[in-house]
Amino acid sequence: MSFHVFWPACAALTMFIVLIIVIILKYGPKLCKTRHTTKPSEEEWLDKTYEQKVSYA
Repeated sequence: MSFHVFWPACAALTMFIVLIIVIILKYGPKLCKTRHTTKPSEEEWLDKTYEQKVSYA
Protein backbone atom coordinates (compact mmCIF):
# COMPACT_ATOMS: atom_id res chain seq x y z
CA MET A 1 0.00 0.00 0.00
CA SER A 2 1.25 3.39 -0.81
CA PHE A 3 0.85 6.81 0.69
CA HIS A 4 -2.15 7.78 -1.46
CA VAL A 5 -4.30 5.38 0.56
CA PHE A 6 -3.40 6.97 3.91
CA TRP A 7 -3.26 10.68 3.05
CA PRO A 8 -6.78 11.50 4.34
CA ALA A 9 -5.98 9.98 7.71
CA CYS A 10 -2.59 11.70 7.82
CA ALA A 11 -4.17 15.03 6.91
CA ALA A 12 -6.86 14.65 9.57
CA LEU A 13 -4.30 13.74 12.22
CA THR A 14 -2.12 16.70 11.24
CA MET A 15 -5.05 19.12 11.39
CA PHE A 16 -6.05 17.73 14.80
CA ILE A 17 -2.53 18.28 16.15
CA VAL A 18 -2.42 21.81 14.72
CA LEU A 19 -5.80 22.56 16.29
CA ILE A 20 -4.61 21.35 19.69
CA ILE A 21 -1.48 23.52 19.43
CA VAL A 22 -3.54 26.59 18.52
CA ILE A 23 -5.92 25.98 21.44
CA ILE A 24 -3.01 25.58 23.85
CA LEU A 25 -1.40 28.78 22.59
CA LYS A 26 -4.63 30.74 22.83
CA TYR A 27 -6.15 29.38 26.04
CA GLY A 28 -3.11 27.83 27.73
CA PRO A 29 -2.75 30.34 30.55
CA LYS A 30 -6.39 29.89 31.57
CA LEU A 31 -6.48 26.10 31.18
CA CYS A 32 -3.05 25.16 32.50
CA LYS A 33 -2.61 28.02 35.01
CA THR A 34 0.70 28.96 33.42
CA ARG A 35 2.43 32.23 34.09
CA HIS A 36 3.68 34.85 31.68
CA THR A 37 6.31 36.38 33.93
CA THR A 38 9.92 35.35 34.17
CA LYS A 39 11.49 34.03 37.32
CA PRO A 40 13.71 36.52 39.14
CA SER A 41 17.44 36.12 38.73
CA GLU A 42 19.62 34.73 41.50
CA GLU A 43 20.93 38.22 42.29
CA GLU A 44 17.41 39.47 42.95
CA TRP A 45 16.73 36.51 45.21
CA LEU A 46 19.93 37.17 47.15
CA ASP A 47 19.00 40.83 47.58
CA LYS A 48 15.58 39.90 48.96
CA THR A 49 16.70 37.22 51.38
CA TYR A 50 17.24 37.96 55.02
CA GLU A 51 20.78 37.18 56.03
CA GLN A 52 21.34 36.22 59.63
CA LYS A 53 24.55 36.74 61.50
CA VAL A 54 26.21 33.53 62.56
CA SER A 55 27.52 33.46 66.11
CA TYR A 56 30.11 30.88 67.09
CA ALA A 57 29.48 31.12 70.82
